[in-house]
Amino acid sequence: MAAALAAHSPALGRITVHPTPVASAPAALAHDLLRSMGKHLPLAGSEDGTYWTGNTETAWRAVAAWILALRIGHVIVTRAHRVSSRHFEHLFALAELTKIRLTLLCHGSPPPVLATALAALPHEQVHSLAVARRAVGAPAPALPPPEGRFAWWEANGQFPPHEGEPCFLLPTRRTPGRGHIEAVARRLGRVVLPLPAAGRFPPEPDEPTALLAHRLHARIAHPVHAGALVVRIFTGCPAAQLQLPAAQKAPPARPNRGPEGPAPSWAVDLIEAARRFGQLEAREHSARPLRLSPWDRAGVTEAAHACGLHEHQAPDPRRYSAATTSRSRRPAAVRRSAGSTPAPNGAA
Repeated sequence: MAAALAAHSPALGRITVHPTPVASAPAALAHDLLRSMGKHLPLAGSEDGTYWTGNTETAWRAVAAWILALRIGHVIVTRAHRVSSRHFEHLFALAELTKIRLTLLCHGSPPPVLATALAALPHEQVHSLAVARRAVGAPAPALPPPEGRFAWWEANGQFPPHEGEPCFLLPTRRTPGRGHIEAVARRLGRVVLPLPAAGRFPPEPDEPTALLAHRLHARIAHPVHAGALVVRIFTGCPAAQLQLPAAQKAPPARPNRGPEGPAPSWAVDLIEAARRFGQLEAREHSARPLRLSPWDRAGVTEAAHACGLHEHQAPDPRRYSAATTSRSRRPAAVRRSAGSTPAPNGAA
């Protein structure tokens, strides 16, 4: 157990998942995986903005999208002898879809469902402590991130947010003056940190932008909500006009100049996660347009508030204390397949 926990190194593409005890909900293990990647589920908000956390297929699809976007290649699951049969189905589907190396640490006899599944899967079993330590991997040394890649794993994950923490104004094409920022700060009772104007973010973030980027990585667990908000930030486009920038392998060498320009380094992985989620959902034309449903728009709005982002006409912060529920027709919380059993291929 100590070696497995020490092996957790997101910067090197390896995460350790410590499943929540006695959590039997079909999406519970997906939530644990999201937390292991530094993603915090929304604590509060409207029913439209948070419904997806209880939707088994959506939660596991979000896990797969983040694993692919963040280049996670090895997942270690502790207490695997207590994982339910439904969770094993989703976990093996996730491994098949993302091609991760999956290591299951059993502290007791493997459950019959696991023994049955392993009989049909290529695998290796180890039974000695020394070999088990090698299987999970030695503690990884601190290495610098790949050149040009934003160190998303360095987010401190402060969640829920501090009540008086600094906040930001959603960027527009025009940089706000100092007087306007000071007026908003007085209205909110919080420090307002400056951001570049929309369309003028440099490839590498300054200190306020880096702080915001870490919040985006840590406080938004749904890939589409994260991707939509980050595109809104650096392009200034309204929700109806959002498009994912063209896929890129490296950060741009020049400042981004608009919706069609390349994304700054801190936004690349967030946008890639949104793109992956759309592909897994088999959306038509998912590679570029970000078509947000009413419940997704509610989720993006609440994600912006969680990250301390406010419109220029900043409302009274007390309005956010009472979440509202719209009447949009969103999908059911848990989808059922034949026989009223959660679909085993949720990750796909």
